[in-house]
Amino acid sequence: MADLVDLAIPANAQEAAEALGLKVHRSVTSGARVRQIPREEAEIAMECLCDCGISARILENAPRGGRPSEGGAAPAA
Repeated sequence: MADLVDLAIPANAQEAAEALGLKVHRSVTSGARVRQIPREEAEIAMECLCDCGISARILENAPRGGRPSEGGAAPAA
């Protein structure tokens, strides 16, 4: 099975990401993201977005239901 990652992008990059065929999810807490895509696709998308002047970041082991914990902190009980 492929290594799945999330791709974090600026909110104003949604149109450019969708033009690449990516499905963008938006959230108040986690911002704009392309969720659970193969790492290879994410790396290619990052290069294409970078060529358009848009920064993007691959998020490792991103939780599916929400935002990743900050700085490795444990979730509140």
